[in-house]
Amino acid sequence: MKLQALLAAMAIATAANAETLNEASLSEEAAVNDKMEFTAFKETVPKEVDITTISTDQGHLEHKKPLVSPAAKDGHDAGYWAQAVGSRIKLLGYAQAGYTANFVQDGENTNTFDMKRAVLMMSVDINPQFYAFFMHEFKSGAIQEYYMEYRPCKEFRVRFGQSKIELSIANPMSPRVLESINCSPQAVAWLCGKDPLMGNASGRDMGLMIYGDLFKSRLRYVFEVVNGGQINTADQNTQKNVIGKLEYQPVKNFRISVSGQLGTGCSVYDEVANKKPATYNPTIVKGQNYRQDRWAAGFEWLSSVNGNDWFMHRCASVRAEALGGRDGDVHSFGAYIASTVPVYKRLDVVGQVDYFNYNTCMGAKQTDLTAGLQYWIHTKLRLQAQYTHSLLSSARKAGEGHGNVGAIMTQIQFSF
Repeated sequence: MKLQALLAAMAIATAANAETLNEASLSEEAAVNDKMEFTAFKETVPKEVDITTISTDQGHLEHKKPLVSPAAKDGHDAGYWAQAVGSRIKLLGYAQAGYTANFVQDGENTNTFDMKRAVLMMSVDINPQFYAFFMHEFKSGAIQEYYMEYRPCKEFRVRFGQSKIELSIANPMSPRVLESINCSPQAVAWLCGKDPLMGNASGRDMGLMIYGDLFKSRLRYVFEVVNGGQINTADQNTQKNVIGKLEYQPVKNFRISVSGQLGTGCSVYDEVANKKPATYNPTIVKGQNYRQDRWAAGFEWLSSVNGNDWFMHRCASVRAEALGGRDGDVHSFGAYIASTVPVYKRLDVVGQVDYFNYNTCMGAKQTDLTAGLQYWIHTKLRLQAQYTHSLLSSARKAGEGHGNVGAIMTQIQFSF
């Protein structure tokens, strides 16, 4: 009996040890997998990130690891040439979809599953000095960006084609990294094209851009001459808009930005005929040229000098801007502050306060208060959940035809 009891105790101990070892091995395997996953991602992102470019769609694409160029050999077969061409091309795509429920005071409540955007981007290194970029958005069915760049050095680059205008910090940023599901703050979206008079909600334009980085990349300058109209179409008037921008980085994780635009717009919307006062510019009719000026000033701070990898090694961020515009005789002004704070492993808390006065004479003001969470399953997969409460002034309520609005939003984002 004693021998049987001893053997039974030894069997139990052996099973417990095996289970412990199995759990340890699984934990070790998971840790190795996480390490390998992050190491693979690190290969695509430099140790010190330029925060003025890594947050853009082009920046993400350029930091993606290309195919390896083929080794030199005497005979060049079809495989060699396929690899040679492939090593010059990079592809990046992403999609965002979710669920939105709006609770409207003195209006109609709505809820829907919605596809925000589905984007495919391609870049081509034609040679060391010439670079081409292409972006197509499948939801709208429109080509968003297409341009070629001449890059003799980092201090001087020339771009010709269609891309996001460099007005404000937020407008050039990719929806892949913006903290708000609604993407750009009100002032940025409105002044960069969402105003129905402009009818260009993408924040892009066609023209010529000269830009570069000076003084060891501490100072970035941008100068643009653009149509000031709609994308994928000819200019509606003979005047061109001029945009200028300066960004200064006293330290690697902090930048100050000022930008402005002078020009003339041509209205594509007749507010009087459509009887919709929400544009707050009733004196301008369709086809009329009008003065179109803008300015923006702000800063962005990251808690790490190594930048943000939007995955395992994330950092806290704060971005704030003030923006103003003039359309004909109507002036507008807005400001926002947005922040993301990692709180646990891959989980972030996000928040934004966004104010915009669509017509300073009328007092058509709206303040959006946003709070939420986002979880990075991978740098290529993000889950978001947010609540936004919109407070409207009396003039804004009259223009929109309803009262304050509460919105619950969720979104899943994946990329490749």
